[in-house]
Amino acid sequence: MIRLATFLSRGDVRPRLGAVRGDTMLDLTAARGGDWDMLRALALPVAELRGIIDAAKVALPLASCHVLPPIPNPGKIFCVGKNSKVHRAELAAKGMLLEDPKEPTSFVKLTETLVGDGARVVRPDGITTFDYEPELAFIISKRAFQVPREKARDYVGAITVLNDLTAREIQKQEVQLGTKFWVSKNMPGFTPVGPYAVPLAEIADPYDLWLTCVVNGEQRLRVNTDEYIHRIEGIIAHFSRFMPFEAGDVIATGAPRGTAIGQPNAAELYLKPGDVCVAGLEGVMEITTHIVAPGEA
Repeated sequence: MIRLATFLSRGDVRPRLGAVRGDTMLDLTAARGGDWDMLRALALPVAELRGIIDAAKVALPLASCHVLPPIPNPGKIFCVGKNSKVHRAELAAKGMLLEDPKEPTSFVKLTETLVGDGARVVRPDGITTFDYEPELAFIISKRAFQVPREKARDYVGAITVLNDLTAREIQKQEVQLGTKFWVSKNMPGFTPVGPYAVPLAEIADPYDLWLTCVVNGEQRLRVNTDEYIHRIEGIIAHFSRFMPFEAGDVIATGAPRGTAIGQPNAAELYLKPGDVCVAGLEGVMEITTHIVAPGEA
């Protein structure tokens, strides 16, 4: 499986593009030139991309590389909400959902909240209901505007993982006020993404994958992506009617059932300083986030 990464090695001032094989980072920027990046790679047919990776001559220890989000500065981090029937019920039971939408709904996460693998994310002072939301996300590879459903996948370059960290008490206030999730999901570091981009052509079926979340070595959820209500074809077709997606945009497709808020012992499960949260797609990738107290980042 091709796993592409955007990374920094010692002495770098500009991100480089690599392909991860085992514990090695194959340096594709060294092979192709300094202007070669993730979007250029995702625009290639997967067979051609594999040939470039196979020919790469510079190999670095993965442990010596600082892996960034696959797209370090996307134009949009576009999130689909309420995309699991069970998670909808979990939210409704806690007063976090006041409607039953029949079409995709959305909100935006700010690009300045984006962090990569191994990030130290502060649980802000006063926040005690800090939740995890591992999500299947897609990276757009070319401008998508007024795209019909049957052609939507032609505009998707890769999949990745997004952990939609959320301050639930603030989210509940926003729901009750009738506003979108601006503050509850846009605090510093609240959007870990990556660590890799896997070309869509490498995935037999993105809706037969297992989303997972492990906190301090304890599995908190394992949910198949076939539970998503709205899939990427419908999402792109629906929103691109009036709003274009641009190359490099990240589309997160919703939280699964099983996050802390839906559990009877939620107070014990919410993230706290010292926790290590690992969100993943089983057998594909996982992203680790360290939760810290203010002043410890």
